[in-house]
Amino acid sequence: MYDKTKFSMLNIDDFFSSNQYKTVEDFSYADVQGIAKGGYQIEFFYILDRVEALSIEEVTDNAFLIDKANQILSYLGFDFKIGHPFELTDEFNHNYRFKDSVIEDQIRYYYDFEGMLIVLGITWEGILESFEMVNNETIINNRLEFFTT
Repeated sequence: MYDKTKFSMLNIDDFFSSNQYKTVEDFSYADVQGIAKGGYQIEFFYILDRVEALSIEEVTDNAFLIDKANQILSYLGFDFKIGHPFELTDEFNHNYRFKDSVIEDQIRYYYDFEGMLIVLGITWEGILESFEMVNNETIINNRLEFFTT
């Protein structure tokens, strides 16, 4: 089962060697400045050397990235996997706060999970395609602003 303390200990270097990702020193994630490490598909967002957000998307066409994404999810204690059918659990069932279908062929479900925002992107066929996890309250508010206005 998911362990919240694992998120605060997330480090991109535990999953990728330094030549497998890039660092962007001046990066804005949901209008919050920090440092991004990764690539477009798997991104770790840091403020003051602490991970505040993790985004995994558009990895399903690349076996290496699927494997890395699923290693990260496993490290965090989740038993679901990118590229696999998503099954409802006690934590992730129909208790989402919001949902959207902004991305073609995908519904994103927004969950408030132990004070964190988790967004699961699931295809119309029921395959988990994207994952986002945010710890920073300002980023969470900025991400959810669309639904509350």
